[in-house]
Amino acid sequence: MTARFFAVVLIWMLCLGYAPGAAAGDLAHTPPQWQAIGRGLNFTQVDVLREDEVVSALAVVKIDPASNAFRVFHQAPQSITAWQQQLGAPIVFNGSYYDSKGKPIGLIITDGNPIGPAGNRQMRGMFVAEPKGMSPDLPRATILDLRLTPINPKKLPWTQGVQSFPLLLDYKGHIRVRHSDKRAHRTVIAADRAGNILVFNSFNRFFSLSEFANFLQDSKFDIDSALNLDGGTEAQLFIKTKDFEFFSPPSWETSIGNLIDEQKFSLPTVVGVFPRED
Repeated sequence: MTARFFAVVLIWMLCLGYAPGAAAGDLAHTPPQWQAIGRGLNFTQVDVLREDEVVSALAVVKIDPASNAFRVFHQAPQSITAWQQQLGAPIVFNGSYYDSKGKPIGLIITDGNPIGPAGNRQMRGMFVAEPKGMSPDLPRATILDLRLTPINPKKLPWTQGVQSFPLLLDYKGHIRVRHSDKRAHRTVIAADRAGNILVFNSFNRFFSLSEFANFLQDSKFDIDSALNLDGGTEAQLFIKTKDFEFFSPPSWETSIGNLIDEQKFSLPTVVGVFPRED
């Protein structure tokens, strides 16, 4: 009786697209084939593998903050392609979570101006960039662990920032998210040990947050820390340079350009990446 019950439950889960939780370390990826798309900008696509079978894919942008600046933008929601056209930024990706009125539920900093609540305890990390006066003692872009670094918006030495949750990996390489089977499209921002900022966007709804954390911990990307940004239909990455254009997830590009679907994919907050003039 019991064995039959569990067999029925397992078949039901598989029919609905669920699978038993993956063990840490059972995911791998194809070697990154980095393509230079600008000064201090490199792009790659990697297949995600489980037992040599392709189960997902990721678009990855590696950004050198010494050559590129980050800016956070917030206004009435619009498509990411409209954002890129407005900003002229070679790279645009989604920010963090927001409410039904498009207001951020965690703190964001745009050109030194704080928007949203600074005291939301759900927020576990904060991407920050562009220190005031470009202090040589501060990184031009990094990820803060809010459990260790309480934030006072009036004293924050960076002019750009986005709070989000969960922090997938802290700077000690520890996984900071509990196991979950909820899967969605994902955008994750990470810092590597060389000081680069990496933006990951998944092609499908394969990753749970815990699986993404395990994947990054075991990956060849040399991740120092990683922060999850908003997921689902909001998880978008758009690249447009003189010689290169890419939208991720690729299957959504037509929908983003369709006026009927545009509202579904619209974003009130984005991060733009711009080449430095210095």
